[in-house]
Amino acid sequence: MGAEEYLMQTINIRNISIKCGHCQTYQTLSGFEQGDERNIYTYECENDSCDPSMTRTLVEVPVDLDEFAQRDPQWRHGSS
Repeated sequence: MGAEEYLMQTINIRNISIKCGHCQTYQTLSGFEQGDERNIYTYECENDSCDPSMTRTLVEVPVDLDEFAQRDPQWRHGSS
């Protein structure tokens, strides 16, 4: 498989922007949970106007497509 074909079949969470529907600012990647089938990335607002329990965003990425967890294993429990 060539590099271009590989990139088309993966998801890199660092290439995705998450915007809060409440305050309209971009959220920051704040957590990672490794799963058997899907990895879960948590995004939160970094301001005083949003309650994280109300505006927190969870993004699920299939493990086999998760380029970020595969390429950066030192970041909060990525794969080795």
